Amino acid sequence: MTNNIYCKAPWVSVSYMPGGKFAPCCQWRGEYFDSQTEMTQVVGDQFLQNQVPTECSACPVNAPGWRNVFDEFETDYKTSAVQFLDFRNNNMCNLKCRSCGPSFSTSWASEADNSIIHLFDRTNIDDIDLTNCKKVYFAGGEPLLNPQHYELLEKLVKQKLDPLLMYSTNMTVTGYKDLSVKDYWPHFKQINIHASIDAVGPATAAVRSGSDWETVEQTMNWIRAFPNTHLKLATVISAVNIWWIDKLFEYFEWINHRDFNPVLADVNGSEGLGLVYGKYRAPLIATLKSSKFSGHPVIVDSIRALEKVDNSADWHKFLASQLVLDSYRNEKWFDLLPNRTQVYNDLIHDGKTQHTE
Repeated sequence: MTNNIYCKAPWVSVSYMPGGKFAPCCQWRGEYFDSQTEMTQVVGDQFLQNQVPTECSACPVNAPGWRNVFDEFETDYKTSAVQFLDFRNNNMCNLKCRSCGPSFSTSWASEADNSIIHLFDRTNIDDIDLTNCKKVYFAGGEPLLNPQHYELLEKLVKQKLDPLLMYSTNMTVTGYKDLSVKDYWPHFKQINIHASIDAVGPATAAVRSGSDWETVEQTMNWIRAFPNTHLKLATVISAVNIWWIDKLFEYFEWINHRDFNPVLADVNGSEGLGLVYGKYRAPLIATLKSSKFSGHPVIVDSIRALEKVDNSADWHKFLASQLVLDSYRNEKWFDLLPNRTQVYNDLIHDGKTQHTE
């Protein structure tokens, strides 16, 4: 029976989430648990009964999903041991990316006066048994601003443990106060850096508010200089940044296919590609199809979304939200649009047409 278990995560993985809670992995789409034991019992028991929790909707049945990440780990499905540690126990972040929101950024939450700020959430590092840990994934928020990230590295170094380290980082910081990764990374054999870069050049500051391209590029080069780091590009493709995707492809011509790990924002969501006004899609599709990454599954899905998904009735609502952010933050997302004049003229035309009707 165990050969057909849907996912190994409840026995081999734990995600430390904001609020001091636990999940089997970062793709869990439900309420978090109060302890690792509770998580293993509740989720694991369902899998053992050949049931797939509705909270696992991010991994479709009979299709590849995040659960495949855990296939390499061994388990008897009776006991649990942390072999994959996903550490994202707060949402501390210095940016307000337009494809993000208050749940994953204290800067966003502060701007929105939102009560879900988890600035000082702490996890008892001493309670984490890392003896069998093979991989540690740091995310956030911005993990390099999380002081407990350094506590965890300190514990790994003291115990002479050397798991693969993985980071999702916005490439704007390399430390927190007097703590720096330069003092810890040399102790580890391999560190994979998933660089969250959604645009290059001037558009950087508008797409990922609080950042600037000069800082991102300098940080990226600083990180790449470590002999044990490996850079991967983790671009979020959405209606926010698709307009400058050609410049990003051009700059990262040196990235190989294996290290190109983009994420496609929900095509039906509030920043999804389905929102893009129909007449603007052809050149975007052409750019994606002519890219060296055109065969990547996420790029294929992006092309399909622009060809098939039509939520453009909400284009004006999306555009209004970007203009509001421009005004509130004194940013230039709209001004930097390569087709700004066309968008402006279409808005005027549509407004006059609706008024006449």
